[in-house]
Amino acid sequence: MKIFNKKPILFVRIILVLTSSILGFLIGKEYWHNNLLSYVGLLFGFTIGFIVVSVEKNMGSISTKKILAGGIGLFIGLFLINYITYQLLKSFFTGSNLGHVTYAFVNFIAGYLGLIIGLRVFDDFGIGVNHLDLKNLRVGSADGGEQCLNYKVIDTSSLIDGRILDVSKTGFIDGTFAIPAFVLHELQHIADSQDQLKRVKGRRGLDILKELREDKNINIEFTDADYPNIKEVDAKLIAFAKEKNGKIITTDFNLNKVAQVRNIKVLNINDLVKALRPILLPGEIMTVLIAKEGREKNQGIAYMDDGTMVVVEDAMKLVGSELNVVVTSVLQTSSGRMIFARINYDKEQAAN
Repeated sequence: MKIFNKKPILFVRIILVLTSSILGFLIGKEYWHNNLLSYVGLLFGFTIGFIVVSVEKNMGSISTKKILAGGIGLFIGLFLINYITYQLLKSFFTGSNLGHVTYAFVNFIAGYLGLIIGLRVFDDFGIGVNHLDLKNLRVGSADGGEQCLNYKVIDTSSLIDGRILDVSKTGFIDGTFAIPAFVLHELQHIADSQDQLKRVKGRRGLDILKELREDKNINIEFTDADYPNIKEVDAKLIAFAKEKNGKIITTDFNLNKVAQVRNIKVLNINDLVKALRPILLPGEIMTVLIAKEGREKNQGIAYMDDGTMVVVEDAMKLVGSELNVVVTSVLQTSSGRMIFARINYDKEQAAN
């Protein structure tokens, strides 16, 4: 999916407004044959162009189905006016300048009413996703079966973290991974950063995203959905997850808290890792590799696979050695968990 640069889009919008203004001026000059009144046409053309650009900017947060429903209503309204009412009142509409103005006004009102009725029908009959239970909604998949639309919205932090790839491959997270355009844009911005550390993180996130996309067992969906009126990416994520009735996958602590306040379910990778840590009780035996000397006298430091620190007594001079140890106590701190242990001399002697 391509992310368009904002500058070309802004240029196109300016050209559209200018073109609309010039056409309005030319039409006004041709119709009224008066240079002063031609500027009324210019103002009218500018207003039309401005309205079109404003509508286009806000269409990113509206579903395609809703746009289609409104378009159908608009078409029906204009059809009724132009092919039914016009035939009945043709002499009035074409007889004077008042008739032309009235005809244009009636078209505007009919188009507006058709658009509004189309949108109301869309909402009242539950065509939109807001009236569907997305957890139970099933659509046809490529192989002819059914696939549950259970959205998991992945944020930038979880892609940079990388563990989402390993978790996904296990199959514990089902449903469809959704990658909004603004997340991909933020990831690209980080990858292009002048700061080397940020650049490395951004490229790692893009690599993880590429592997997720290439895995045939993982359902991933890229979407162009955007929210122009919302500036912060975290706020856009929350709005998107709320619209899709999905869950956010993140490692961002602040996003986690804000999403919970907004009643958005969050799957925090860090919480998952903590939950999967092995429960160790005093007296249990395990094997560790002494990685470095401890701060206190005669202490050696080892680490478990999940990064938990193990402080081993009388192991200062055994750095680089793999030892059998007995857990003496487990301490839970604000920064994580620490395990204290002593060397299991009985097993060590038996091994020797």
